Amino acid sequence: MTALVALLSFFFVAAYLVSGTITLYFTIAGWRHRNIPISLPFTLLMGCLTIWIYGYIFEILSPDLDTSLFFNNIEIPCTLVVPVAFLLLVLYFTRRERYVTPITLPLFFAPPAVLCLVEFTNPLHYLYYPDFTPVRYGDVVIWVHGHGPLFWLAITFTYLVSITSLILIVSHLSATGPHHRRPILLLLLAAEIPLACNILSTLHITPVPALDFTPMAFMISGIILAFGLFRYLFTSIPVAYTRVIATMQDGVIVTNGLSRVIDINAAAGQITGVPVKDAIGREIGEILPMLPDNLRGTSLPDKGGRTECRIGSGRQPRCFDVLAMPLGDEGVGSEGALFVLRDITDRKQAELALAEANRKLSLLSGITRHDIRNKLTGLKAYLLLSEEAAEENDTRAAAEYLAREQEIADTIGRQIEFTKIYEDMGVMSPVWQDVDICIRVAMADLPLTGITLENVTAGYEVYADPLLEKVFYNLIDNALRYGGETFSAITVGASPAPDGTLILTLEDNGAGIAAEEKELIFGRGFGKNTGLGLFLSREILSITGITILENGEAGHGARFTIRVPAGAWRRSGARSDD
Repeated sequence: MTALVALLSFFFVAAYLVSGTITLYFTIAGWRHRNIPISLPFTLLMGCLTIWIYGYIFEILSPDLDTSLFFNNIEIPCTLVVPVAFLLLVLYFTRRERYVTPITLPLFFAPPAVLCLVEFTNPLHYLYYPDFTPVRYGDVVIWVHGHGPLFWLAITFTYLVSITSLILIVSHLSATGPHHRRPILLLLLAAEIPLACNILSTLHITPVPALDFTPMAFMISGIILAFGLFRYLFTSIPVAYTRVIATMQDGVIVTNGLSRVIDINAAAGQITGVPVKDAIGREIGEILPMLPDNLRGTSLPDKGGRTECRIGSGRQPRCFDVLAMPLGDEGVGSEGALFVLRDITDRKQAELALAEANRKLSLLSGITRHDIRNKLTGLKAYLLLSEEAAEENDTRAAAEYLAREQEIADTIGRQIEFTKIYEDMGVMSPVWQDVDICIRVAMADLPLTGITLENVTAGYEVYADPLLEKVFYNLIDNALRYGGETFSAITVGASPAPDGTLILTLEDNGAGIAAEEKELIFGRGFGKNTGLGLFLSREILSITGITILENGEAGHGARFTIRVPAGAWRRSGARSDD
């Protein structure tokens, strides 16, 4: 029996030593983050627990009552400060830190100071500990203190402070989003365990009535708190999950001083692909791995920063402007960061398309000048020949030269008139356009009498230059001009391809295009009219990455295939951020 008691005594002492070591580690860890306000009450809490636990070890191992009371007097200030430190921690976490000021702070510690004085002077009045009873466990003697009225006053004070902390934690639950209750529940659990254990120890309802299990219970709470603080709570003011943030279309992520996510709205969860409930507590680098190093963790510049990132997998990643702003005061240290993610995909597409369109517009102007200059050179040559024919009275030659001059003048006129139609190419940003409507507008300006046109493109929109309808106009006009005697029908269709692109087809039952001319028809100057129709059609489409080719069979009709890349088409009525 004696050996069993000795073994149990060794177990309890070892358990308290482990507990004290753990709380000492957390004290040091908290102090390292002392630039974060909430870490200060945490450090005070863990420091007091460390002194309490080590003091209690020496108290129960003391050989006599005087030595036991000496170590008990060391513990008492800590036992009274622990609930106050926990209350301060709760005030910071529940955004009530306004109650902790240089003026109010002494009021928090005034009652513990008075009660400590009462306990230290117990030999003068014995109203705190009226008597001391030795309880022997083998070779170990533990002095059980009697409870006087001032002791119960101290207990009442500690319980009132602890209950206040519990009320603040529970009230904060109702004002917090569902995905942010996990750290609050941890805080609640950390408050309940030592309170319940202290009540049992005070009433001696424990397996070993003479031992106080409260310090060990606080050690368990310390582990829970440390996990919650390091993972969730180390920030100056946890951001409330307000309705404004929750319903924003921009993604919002808030991190603590250790760059762990403590708040994230639904939009950010959808953007990053990480569910809100799984994002809380993770590193920002895990949520946004594409962030540059200077915008991660404690390395965030004092004035913040921004970058552009492509986020999303699959065929249609989107471009986001990421703004990172520190939550701490400049020069004080990071207390966390706010990340705002704004979708700029459409803007970036418009910028790139506009730059490409301007390049093509410059190309069109250059082509026009070049072609007209060439025609004018020919016109001048025929004018000289006409003068010579007039001097020689060669009326036949003069009439021929005059006809050539008229032909050149007509060609220049057509080129000028034609390019006027395209003077807005690239001036306006690309927009989403309904393919079916574009084709109907093109049909309205063409003589389709006797021609059957079947349009089965309803339900699709493409992101293209506003002159998209001119592309369909040119293709249909080309069929009317060169379809031949067998030409009587045009079919326009649309269908998504397995690779995510949209295939638009326009085919007729006319003469078709010879194999050697399939690529030449898109070149400048090819054809009998202006030589620019199909050339400009390809240029207009390429502004937003759309391609066109002719892959019909000669003698069986022309077939133009337009391939719209993923991200540049959508179902009619869908939002651009779908």
